[in-house]
Amino acid sequence: MIDVQGSTITHSHAIQNVGVSGLDYPFTADLDGDVFRTGGKWKLGVSLSADQRGAHMSRFVEMVDSLGDRSLSIVGMVEFVHLVRQKLEAHQARCEVEFTWFRRVYAPVSRKSALNPHRISWNVVCDGSLNGEKGKVVMTLQMPIKSLCPCSKAISDRGAHNQRSLVTVSVRSSAASANRMPSVEKLVEMVESHASSPVYPILKRADEKFVTEHAYDHPGFVEDLVRGIAGSLLDFAGAEAFHVHVLNQESIHAHDCFAEISSEFW
Repeated sequence: MIDVQGSTITHSHAIQNVGVSGLDYPFTADLDGDVFRTGGKWKLGVSLSADQRGAHMSRFVEMVDSLGDRSLSIVGMVEFVHLVRQKLEAHQARCEVEFTWFRRVYAPVSRKSALNPHRISWNVVCDGSLNGEKGKVVMTLQMPIKSLCPCSKAISDRGAHNQRSLVTVSVRSSAASANRMPSVEKLVEMVESHASSPVYPILKRADEKFVTEHAYDHPGFVEDLVRGIAGSLLDFAGAEAFHVHVLNQESIHAHDCFAEISSEFW
């Protein structure tokens, strides 16, 4: 049959990125050795030369489906994007997948445990050889923590207001250095170390007492949180650049508060 999309045209513009987005498709993720089946939200695209009319959109879905039950790590994601580039015969390919990682969390006193959801995304650009010399990788972690307001504590005779803080941490490296990206588990532990308290899926009364008192002893503004996390990221090997965003979902205000820091080379 005639290939309209693959036909050539003249007097047009090159397209930096064209493809599919909002593709819900399951895959098997390998997150630092934790292998699990999950649902992915995919966005896949390629560059298009000025003389090519269109991209073959069905091939993107075929590529994701071809993963089957094979596990995909962040290094494997680089290889996958390289294959997408080859399949679509493009100079550059960009692929992103966002998924949920369920992490088992233990209460601080009772040690009761359940799963906490964290959002993870891998965003990969490849336009060079298989070793990724001309590509980049961005890994993003989004997770909640608890923060207690230092001002509220200082001015109140009793108590202080708390809020849930949503932390988004993105780290970037070259595609060639994807195997040196920071461990997600270590990123989570680092973020929680700057919180007034972690967020727990199960708390018994003894746990609630511990969390309440621990948070009261470790207050922090949104500015304190973002600065502490950004400072710790400087010690993570493999994070060539980073971006940190903290959103305080305020409990007593009609607005939220946020702060963000990007490294010099982001």
